Amino acid sequence: MSLLPITGTFLDEISHDIPHQNWGKKEWDQDFAHMKAMGIDTVILIRSGYRRFLTSPSPWLMKQYGCFEPPVDLVDMYLELAEKYGMQFWFGLYDSGRYWDTGDMTHEIEANKAVIEEVWERYGQHSAFSGWYLSMEISRRTKGAIQAISALGALCKSVSSGLPTFISPWMDG
Repeated sequence: MSLLPITGTFLDEISHDIPHQNWGKKEWDQDFAHMKAMGIDTVILIRSGYRRFLTSPSPWLMKQYGCFEPPVDLVDMYLELAEKYGMQFWFGLYDSGRYWDTGDMTHEIEANKAVIEEVWERYGQHSAFSGWYLSMEISRRTKGAIQAISALGALCKSVSSGLPTFISPWMDG
């Protein structure tokens, strides 16, 4: 029997549904080393922020949404570690939480426009930066999903000269 190897994994950083790791660079470095040894060559930041919690400082989100300034720039650390271990890093967009509250995903367009530009300006020069992950999860009742995914995917591609973009595999319904 031939098995399909797993070569990518998600980095879950600050989420509401999974406890915080509270790891420093040493622990993350060990984790990346273990992932590399197991054949992982791609790491995907599951989301760059949720509601008021962020993985990296975003002046726009801190001003517009009252987000907290993170004590550590996890995105920069993940990119450095991905480069160290020869991995691809995919950046997961910000989740404002508003579409969970309202059922309307179009809120995420405005929430992420400036984030995408900030991120590319700050981190786009890293050789490990390989693509974008649109982390919004879709249900058949989600309003504006096609519009939001299309707009955000196009913006990600336009600022990064066409880097690949993919959407969340979680589908409810």
